[in-house]
Amino acid sequence: MGTQPGIPIRFPLSSFPGATSQEAGGRVYNCYSEPLDDGQVRSGPAQAVWRRSAGLSQFNSIATGQTIYRGGLIVQGLSYEVFNNNLSTVDVTGSVSSLGTVLGSKKVSIARDQANPPHVVIVDPDNGAFQTTGGAAPSPYTGAGNLPQPNSVTFQDGYFFFGIADSRVFASGINALTQNTQTFITLQAKSDVVGQRVIAYSGVLWGFTSGHVEIWQDTAQPPPGFPYSRSMVLPFGLIAPNAIAGFETGFDALFWVAQDFGVYYVPVGSFQPQKVSPPDLDRFIENEVRNGRQLEAGCYIIQGKKFWVLTTSTGSVSWEFNLGTGKWNERGSLSLTTGAQTHWRGSGGHPAFNKWLMGDYQTGNILYPDDTVYDDNGAPQLWRLESGPVNDFPNQIRIARADFNFVFGVGDAVKNTVMTVLGATAAPGTGLIRLQVNSTARTANGDQVNVSGITGTTEANGTFMMQVVDGFNIDLRSTTFVHPYTGGGVAVDVTQAPNIVNPQVAISTSKDGGFNWGNPLLRSLGLQARAQRVRASVKSMGLSGPMGNKWRLDVTDPVYTAFLNATQASDPKYVGD
Repeated sequence: MGTQPGIPIRFPLSSFPGATSQEAGGRVYNCYSEPLDDGQVRSGPAQAVWRRSAGLSQFNSIATGQTIYRGGLIVQGLSYEVFNNNLSTVDVTGSVSSLGTVLGSKKVSIARDQANPPHVVIVDPDNGAFQTTGGAAPSPYTGAGNLPQPNSVTFQDGYFFFGIADSRVFASGINALTQNTQTFITLQAKSDVVGQRVIAYSGVLWGFTSGHVEIWQDTAQPPPGFPYSRSMVLPFGLIAPNAIAGFETGFDALFWVAQDFGVYYVPVGSFQPQKVSPPDLDRFIENEVRNGRQLEAGCYIIQGKKFWVLTTSTGSVSWEFNLGTGKWNERGSLSLTTGAQTHWRGSGGHPAFNKWLMGDYQTGNILYPDDTVYDDNGAPQLWRLESGPVNDFPNQIRIARADFNFVFGVGDAVKNTVMTVLGATAAPGTGLIRLQVNSTARTANGDQVNVSGITGTTEANGTFMMQVVDGFNIDLRSTTFVHPYTGGGVAVDVTQAPNIVNPQVAISTSKDGGFNWGNPLLRSLGLQARAQRVRASVKSMGLSGPMGNKWRLDVTDPVYTAFLNATQASDPKYVGD
């Protein structure tokens, strides 16, 4: 056998899972690529980096008591959040208050006007419109019987616009919950369609049907006339009512899934949609739709980057588009019930309290993307990167070594999980001090906690072993509750956690195009601030096959993860760039 000099292992900048694993050009999962130069070169030293995606943290500081998140909107210091048959508000501290019933379990559209106090209107596609004002209990809204049952709502230029399944669009009075039976238009460029959604975006009204979109512009038609006039018709319909996002305040980049199963994008100020989905995503969308799964889109901003996310109701993965790079990656989360990887837990997304709040597909929590953590509200997040086949490494040549260039020294010495104390009581049956905290998601029974700043129950200040009671309460072992709680306090989990002190990457290879993978080899990513290594190496990986070989890199430890490049060689002494 001959020798083969070191050659680069090529990892994709966008995810390309292929129709089968043998076609796959590589996968980018819970991470995203960014250029370190011009972004055009796929391999080589320091030309691109694959960084770990932001984790998810819990925003609500007390239990919501709800399930099935359906959408939300910030209104004068309160975030209105819709759940299964429920409307609740969340304030800046994460405190949750239930307002009452909004029928349904599907994703809703939600809008507010500029009245004082604002009217808030919520539309469920199956149950019509509900309204609330000033935090009052929600009630059905029909415009005094003048509004047919809508399937969507949006607000612009003082008007609530209601979309109807028969392709009519009704306009309300200006900043008012009033309706005139004559104040409507019909999206009539096509007749064999269903009205799907009305969206206010880029200063105009977008009326989506299942087969086209009409753009209407404010021409100040006097009442009872409809205030807008049609200016444009585009042949790009909306395949499902919730397969659209990006119109949210601050995001301002409209994406939707059209009837051809492609994802289309329109930047602010443009009216010419451009297709941005790769063939793998088109195929994924078509398969999900034909299998009856519901498409749901969302968006968020983190570290100045805008991400648009597409999820299906029971799918195994979510797809995410990075507007800054124009690249796609996949997102997923660990199922809390099955222990398998499933679609990402983040649901929807809207700005509130300098964060992007979203629901949790697996619980009733309100979450937000958090670039300071690398797990999904305490559950392990799988960072995975798969290469394309190393085809230019001849068949039956020994893979003597492979070198993977990571950012090292990323371990954490201790957890340092900070919990805000919200109250203290005596634990029933034991008399231990029970602390109510904002979240226990990243703690465990037996962890050591340092409590400080509590007034009233001053006996809680100190260092104790703790018992996790539930998602919002901990008991301090070897304590006795004596004095009533009056305020303040933080509890810091200072336990040393092995999986973050010395994190590892699991490296495996496939010789049959990705159908089967060899046993993973574990390599350290380095203790905190100890970057004495520049690469993780594996050796004696056998012979290359007729399809070349692929590489898989997995990290589940909740630490910052960044990968740069890799090489493989038949010479055991070769060291890549």
